[in-house]
Amino acid sequence: MSGFFTRLQGVLHPAALRVAPPDGLRSAGVLVPLRDNGDGVTVVLARRTERVPHHKGQVCFPGGSRDPGDTDLLETALRESNEELGIRREDVEVLGSMDPVLTVTGFCIQPFVSRLSAASGFKLDEFEMAEVFEAPLAIFGQFDRYRYAESNFRGEPHRVYFLDYGPRTIWGATASILHRLAELADGIR
Repeated sequence: MSGFFTRLQGVLHPAALRVAPPDGLRSAGVLVPLRDNGDGVTVVLARRTERVPHHKGQVCFPGGSRDPGDTDLLETALRESNEELGIRREDVEVLGSMDPVLTVTGFCIQPFVSRLSAASGFKLDEFEMAEVFEAPLAIFGQFDRYRYAESNFRGEPHRVYFLDYGPRTIWGATASILHRLAELADGIR
């Protein structure tokens, strides 16, 4: 599987790429952790609790809004991943970044695709995260599984994806990132 990660890295943007958010949107960084489990590549996802102020109960990637002390959005993604899921920086190999995702909730999210060590464990922040789980990357490449709703956002057509995985519905920015990641992975196989 290491060949897959090398090829994936070749189609990603450099992690140091800096994109200023459009006016009125807040900067956020998320880690998109991938792991080779021996049978294939999995994606690490989490589900937020009902106690958090935003995105209650939603499936997400670890990450969040940029804090003033963060040097950049990669720092934000790494810090938040540690705080929310206990992912240690030394267990993360950052492969690169994807195009930013704009959300109707006012965020410009910068996804950072990473390879997570097979030995890495999780320690959830009980206030923020209800669960962490892994799903095969291949599932997200089954494009006929997605549903979507069309809308307009900032004067442009906007597609909101929805995908069911077991008892969970993955939607919004998380589903958009997964859809695009699957397109990239599909193109390098």
